[in-house]
Amino acid sequence: MVVKSRIAALITHLQQGLLERDTPARLALLAALSGEHLLLLGPPGTAKSELARRLHTIVDDNRYFERLLTRFSVPEELFGPLSIKALEQDRYLRQTEGYLPETAIAFIDEIFKANSAILNSLLTILNERQFDNGSKRVKVPLIAVIAASNELPEGAELNALYDRFLLRFEVAPVQDESFTQLLTLNHNYQAPADADRLSTEDLTAIREGASSLLLSDALIRLLHSLRHFLAEQEIVVSDRRWRKVVKLLKVSAFCNGDNEAGLYDAWVLPHCLWQKPEQYGLLSQWLAQNIASDPGFNAELMTELVDSWQQRLDQDADPIVPALDEQGYQLYLDEQGQTVVEAQGQRQKRNELGDLLYRQPRVPNTSFTQDEIRNLGSNLDLYEPIMEQYQRQSALQPKAWPAAHIASRLRQLNERIAELKQYLVWLEQQLSGLTERLADHLWLEQTLATQAQRQLERQQQQLSQQNARLQELHHAFAALPVKD
Repeated sequence: MVVKSRIAALITHLQQGLLERDTPARLALLAALSGEHLLLLGPPGTAKSELARRLHTIVDDNRYFERLLTRFSVPEELFGPLSIKALEQDRYLRQTEGYLPETAIAFIDEIFKANSAILNSLLTILNERQFDNGSKRVKVPLIAVIAASNELPEGAELNALYDRFLLRFEVAPVQDESFTQLLTLNHNYQAPADADRLSTEDLTAIREGASSLLLSDALIRLLHSLRHFLAEQEIVVSDRRWRKVVKLLKVSAFCNGDNEAGLYDAWVLPHCLWQKPEQYGLLSQWLAQNIASDPGFNAELMTELVDSWQQRLDQDADPIVPALDEQGYQLYLDEQGQTVVEAQGQRQKRNELGDLLYRQPRVPNTSFTQDEIRNLGSNLDLYEPIMEQYQRQSALQPKAWPAAHIASRLRQLNERIAELKQYLVWLEQQLSGLTERLADHLWLEQTLATQAQRQLERQQQQLSQQNARLQELHHAFAALPVKD
């Protein structure tokens, strides 16, 4: 049985001596393990064919086929020449030995130069692993095809061929940072030992084992969220492609030694869902923001949820009911904010600036402020306050609610609190030993692993704050007045 360490060794083997080709090497191996195909899009001289040649050395079926297509390529170049002996017997058969119908790993360069004479048979081989030779349809031993092109397909007749390549990667020349290494590189690839190669039985065991895995609930929610994002970006993904994507996710998880396909297996999604190369950046950015978090507990969505509960509390606690004393008389607020039963009150009059007003008994029709009295050099004790009558403000109290209403609110809050607590426990489990697990992950690149860890830590902090707010809201609802 293939174990994780063996797959990791094969990934390292594929990557040795190649610069900035870690991701396409992983994708090539995943394609072989899953029985899917990889398209490498980019200029000549970027190690596309080298990856295919290396891939065929890691399987024990060493039948390898390589061909460069042109607009004028004929079926014989891919499927083999017609058998002259069979023609003499009025049979239309091809001699397929050494050609695509009898190969395990194939590299087809300039794949979109395929013409109509080639397309139908090529599509059948890629998708159904079958080839029509004469009057018989025979199975082919094909594991995976690595195809290359300098450009995207033009013309509707090539769309079906483009769709057969579930995995896609745009290859670019090495960056300036690696240019010195490129100039001084001195490495000759050595094929792995026969014992380390993948057999047909190994591949079958991987695919059967992967098919039995389930998708985690968090991954399913992530895929729902991704589908909405794709719709917003007007990126169309067929149902068939989604089904094939699920197979990749499961193979990724199985080879990593997991019991179910989880969030980290989503690393492969940006390489499956773009139609144009510029869409890859959008998908990668989206994944970097979402790979470690369950969309059902997105911090922004949880904040909105708690805010909505705060609004409900504000409505339920709004003091719109006049307060009454024990005898049923309405209460009012006096000058000190205390409740009284008298609706009319008396207070000292103020001017338009809010200053208290006084009068001198000898000048009863004139009012003075404290500053004016001080400026006159007089004593405030010689003046008396000017009083006025006013209508007191009604004293209000929170509305009393039926016990069933409060109980319903608390029950709903308890459900939200329990769900969030359960997720926070899951987050804590994820963060425990996370650095080591991410470093040990078979497929994750270090950059994405670092983003995942930061995302989890940030989400834990934000959701803990919202959990505290929910607890406070629970206490506030429990304290609301209840009708007798």
